[in-house]
Amino acid sequence: MSAQAIADEKTIADEDVVDVYGERVAVPGLSGWLRTVEERGYVVIPDWLDAERTRRLREDLRRDVNPVRELLPPHRTTVRAHNLLAKTRCVDDLVCDPRMLALIQGVLRDRVQVSAAVLFDLLPGAEAQPLHQDDSIWPIPRPHRPFLMNTVIAVEDFTKANGATRLVPYSHLWHDQKVRQPPAVETVQIEMKAGSLVGWTGAMWHGGGANTTQESRMAVNLNFNLAFLRQQENQYIGVPREEVAKMPQRLQRVLGYQGGYSAAGPGMVDLRDPLLMIDKIRFGYDVNGAGMPKLDSKPAGRAEAPRRADE
Repeated sequence: MSAQAIADEKTIADEDVVDVYGERVAVPGLSGWLRTVEERGYVVIPDWLDAERTRRLREDLRRDVNPVRELLPPHRTTVRAHNLLAKTRCVDDLVCDPRMLALIQGVLRDRVQVSAAVLFDLLPGAEAQPLHQDDSIWPIPRPHRPFLMNTVIAVEDFTKANGATRLVPYSHLWHDQKVRQPPAVETVQIEMKAGSLVGWTGAMWHGGGANTTQESRMAVNLNFNLAFLRQQENQYIGVPREEVAKMPQRLQRVLGYQGGYSAAGPGMVDLRDPLLMIDKIRFGYDVNGAGMPKLDSKPAGRAEAPRRADE
């Protein structure tokens, strides 16, 4: 059941009701997910997508993305397709799902944006990926607050044999340690059914497993970071402007077309909301010209600061 569909129910705990881009939504289980992530660094949520949505996702990805995927060297048994939002519209609802954004906001406790949207497909014979931390691509000394949250939605069943993701529980708290590889460190493999979601903080030691089967293992990886940091994928160049225009406003905001907490905050254009300026910029333009938004404009749907789940 979607967050919107249950928003009016009276049985939802107060801590599971949050603001998502100006909309009040109820997400049963949210507070428990957040406690789990804070404690052990990751959470597994079964049945994130129902069977029909998972089936359509699998078919759409094979139609839209498989023709343009990349086989990574040297073995070319690991498939990646980055920049999904420029290649298919079939993941739009996954990126701006209120449940997803409530989870991300609850972990990062600030305004967020999508950092990367990627298809992963482990082909037969794919080797295990070395353990690593995804937040290490930003040169920020540890310890630091969480600023990245990863999510993986299984498009096909995850098993130990086909390369289920490996995680090191509690490693998100080991700020004074460098990443070690098995057998020097013990991992758990996240076996889960298609449609399930696993999410972890950017400091978690993790890596894909080895696929020893004769079948592929497809997944969608959606990563989010704090809105005042640079995204891993350059969404402004990577996603054509005409595709941005087709997106619902919430997705445009999550893509990065949002201002800061003040008029002068990161993301603004001439102290104005970027979505109001997106089609008005020409070289040498006059900010006082006809049709330009005024400085006091307050566009509908502007993202508000999220409420912490423990407040």
